[in-house]
Amino acid sequence: MEDYSGRVLEENYPEVKDVISAKTARTMTAMLREVVLHGTGYAASKLNYPLAGKTGTTNDFTDAWFVGFSPSTTCGVWVGFDEKKSLGNKETGAQAALPIWMEFMKVAIQGHEGEEFPATPANTAVTKKAEIPTFRPNDAEAH
Repeated sequence: MEDYSGRVLEENYPEVKDVISAKTARTMTAMLREVVLHGTGYAASKLNYPLAGKTGTTNDFTDAWFVGFSPSTTCGVWVGFDEKKSLGNKETGAQAALPIWMEFMKVAIQGHEGEEFPATPANTAVTKKAEIPTFRPNDAEAH
């Protein structure tokens, strides 16, 4: 905290500590990277930059969001109304929030060329090809 003349009155340095292991963080990053490369966040792959994230949509399309990150920047975009009101049919995270996120990230990643996410640990489920299930969810399981 500084006074009007710029004199430091107080400084606080938070304690920094890991809350998950590096392996877990790399695995989660790899999973969220797949959302951008092959999933609902695919439009962001057109930025040609290492990006990861997750779309989200509530029932009746009342809220839509995309929370994503690059190796150096994290940003979340939420779209919705103050009251519970539908955004409109098919207004998903990918349709309503992701384009806003992409516009922000186009600017945020400038000057950060060459960044890469840390490598995914070998022998994890993310590094192996996923098997396609042979069953379909029943009505009680489907959303």
